[in-house]
Amino acid sequence: MNKNMLKIVGLSLAATLLMVGCASSSVAPEEKVDDRCRTASGQLAPEWTCNPYMEGAIVALGQAKPNAGNDRSFQRAEAMAEGRDTLAQQISIKVSNMIKSYKGATGSGKDATFDKSVSKVSKQLASQTLQGSRGIKTWYDKGGEVYILVGVPTDTVKGALDKAIKTSYKNDQALYQQFLAHKAQGDLERELEKANME
Repeated sequence: MNKNMLKIVGLSLAATLLMVGCASSSVAPEEKVDDRCRTASGQLAPEWTCNPYMEGAIVALGQAKPNAGNDRSFQRAEAMAEGRDTLAQQISIKVSNMIKSYKGATGSGKDATFDKSVSKVSKQLASQTLQGSRGIKTWYDKGGEVYILVGVPTDTVKGALDKAIKTSYKNDQALYQQFLAHKAQGDLERELEKANME
C-alpha cells in the first residue's frame, strides 16, 4: 500500500508541476509603457517641452502655432512673450510665497504695510528678471508649432530680489533687518534653488 500511495503522490506532484509550468508559459509578457514626451498630436518631443527644467535657472515654456503669413519670427516672438509671461507669474508667486512665509515665521504685526511691500517686491522682481530672460532652447514640431524654453539664471533672480527688497523695505528698518537675518541663514537661497526643481 505504501508503494501505491507513493506512486499516487508522485503522479500528483508531476501533474501539478506540469500544470504550473504550462500556466506560467501562457501568461502574456508585461507591456512596456511609453512615457516619453509627446505633443498633443502624438509626435515625440524633447523632454523639456513636457517638463521645463534647467540646472541653475528658473524656466518656463512658451509655444505658438504657425500664423497665416507663415512668419516664423512673429511666431517666435509670440512664443517668447508667452514664456516670459509664465516666467513672470512663476517668479512673482514664488517670491510672494517665500516672503509671506517669512512674515509668518517672524510674526510681524504690520499686515497691510507688509502685504503691500510683498506685492511691490514681487512686481519689481518679475520686471527686473524678465529683462535678463532669454530663449534657451527652440523646437518646431511637424505641424510647425514652435516651443521655446525661456529662462533666467537663478543668480540674476537672487540679485534682483536683494535689490527689490532693499528698495521696498528701506522705510521699515526693523522688518528689513529681520528679513536680512533670516536670509543670512540661507533659507531664501534654498527656496530659490527649489524653484529650479519645480
